[in-house]
Amino acid sequence: MNRISISEGIKVALKNGSTMSGISLVTLPIGNDDDITISALNCLKRVETIYCEDTRVLKGLLKRLDISFDDKFIDSYHDHSNDLKLNKILELAKSKECCFVSDAGSPIISDPGYLLVKAAIENGIQIKSYGGVNAPIVALELSGLSPTPFHFHAFLPRDKGRIVQQLEVINNTYGTHILFDGVSRVRKTIELIGEHCPNSQVVIARELTKEYESLYRFRASDSHEYLDEIIYKGEFVILIENSNKVIQGASREVKELAQELLDKGIKPKTLSKLLSNILELNSKEVYKMMNESK
Repeated sequence: MNRISISEGIKVALKNGSTMSGISLVTLPIGNDDDITISALNCLKRVETIYCEDTRVLKGLLKRLDISFDDKFIDSYHDHSNDLKLNKILELAKSKECCFVSDAGSPIISDPGYLLVKAAIENGIQIKSYGGVNAPIVALELSGLSPTPFHFHAFLPRDKGRIVQQLEVINNTYGTHILFDGVSRVRKTIELIGEHCPNSQVVIARELTKEYESLYRFRASDSHEYLDEIIYKGEFVILIENSNKVIQGASREVKELAQELLDKGIKPKTLSKLLSNILELNSKEVYKMMNESK
């Protein structure tokens, strides 16, 4: 029996005019309407049922893209939607193609798409993705910070104590960390980053892909010098680069290994260079930990 791939099956269904079923995730532009992909554009034109965060926002975009929605069913699905709405979408998706979009970017990144996808998979419903631009990757590309590894945290908690806890995790985790923040609290967030992650490099990306896109780059300890330069309007992505490869939890293991090799007669400087290469740690930090273990 010949097998046919999912993508081939979709092409055949479209060619024969058959009705597809499942949930199509469509990534929308984060600012510049021209960033929409051709596949996403075709999906929005094709589908009859679209669920979105805000129907007004989606209809505005469809008008700008010259897509008629007179014969489409458009309804909302967001963080505050109940289980009845979720179940309704799942039931419809069993027999027809339902499109889901957020107001901008990927419907999975900091949007309710994850719960929808998880429920769809559990119910054996097909998922299709029409990707495009998303803010974390655009911000990472423009930042000039190291792209690997990077960690995406979405929005910080609202409680100050929990924000501080998150920043302490960031300060102890190697890599570039990407956060979203709202205009009403981004200034305070920058102040907290300067206080709890002083040795990190920071990039504030504002209004990405839009007319007034702007980026601010500085060392976290110097954040107070930039607070009044930033225009506090629009959408913000914050990037924090922790370039320290010394992992907090590795200290004990390094000390034990170092002591074992020192007992066998290896010279401290030779050992520190050897361990730094094996563990991908800074040789000076390894030497410091070795001395602390004495």
